[in-house]
Amino acid sequence: MSSEDRKKIVSVGHIALDYIFNVERFPEPNTSVQIPSVKRYYGGSACNVAVAVAKLGLRSGIVSCVGYDFTNSGYSTYLKNLDVDISNVYHSDEEETPKAWIFTDPKNNQMTFFLWGAAKHYKELKPPTFDGDIVHLATGDPEFNVRCVDAAKKEKKLISFDPGQDLPLYTRENMEYILDNVDFVFMNIHEYRRTLKLLNIGEEDFRKMVPVLVVTFGERGSVIYLGDREIEIPPIPTKVEDPTGAGDGYRAGFLSAYLRGYSLKDCGIIASTVASFVVEKRGCQTNLPTWRDVMERLRERGYTVEEVRD
Repeated sequence: MSSEDRKKIVSVGHIALDYIFNVERFPEPNTSVQIPSVKRYYGGSACNVAVAVAKLGLRSGIVSCVGYDFTNSGYSTYLKNLDVDISNVYHSDEEETPKAWIFTDPKNNQMTFFLWGAAKHYKELKPPTFDGDIVHLATGDPEFNVRCVDAAKKEKKLISFDPGQDLPLYTRENMEYILDNVDFVFMNIHEYRRTLKLLNIGEEDFRKMVPVLVVTFGERGSVIYLGDREIEIPPIPTKVEDPTGAGDGYRAGFLSAYLRGYSLKDCGIIASTVASFVVEKRGCQTNLPTWRDVMERLRERGYTVEEVRD
């Protein structure tokens, strides 16, 4: 199959430089804790998905805002070498590329401090013409995501939505609008509960708003909700070095499998398998698997792969 024939996923949202720390505990206000080391990683939820999609063998693109330090960081060359389409990335000459400082405790609880930098320019941008089969809206500016929903709908694209850590930026109105117009919604359990509170509705009403809702529960796996139907997806056991980026890997695996024609249950199992690779190394993009890697791990773990077609 030629590259032109392969399906494409376009991710919308942050490209960021991540600084990831494992700490023994979170400090109380006006106190400090020691950190063992500092290392920079490539990240940003949307770009984590875009890179994972490319590694899994589909065509991938990203719509984002970066700063004057993007090229010198090596990130631009890295994405080009992976054949991720960055033609719709806005470059600011005045602002830094977004950056995240991510702290994880021994229980895998996390605190993140995020510098928007060049992401302030989302408010000025018009959505591009989307050439992908799925438009995935990740962390980013809510109003820009609303505009992208409108553009993607006109172009009759499937739309996926993951508000992530930018959930507090959403109003009830723009959250309801997006939920009413997307095909897939991904949230971890904490974001799910906060969204219910934001919308002031119960779980049953919320599940009626979107065709496919996927809620992840960390080491307890995930659940796919189709109205009143539930599909439980088990976790793929592995040794966890760093949970950062597991959710992004899950989303990339799920959507890539969906475009390959898998059942929703198989999409969830494949997604969980992709996430299992991500957590084995520190950094969101450090240990992303290929499609073959995913298939091999499924077989090694004893999963029936009758519907998992290479």
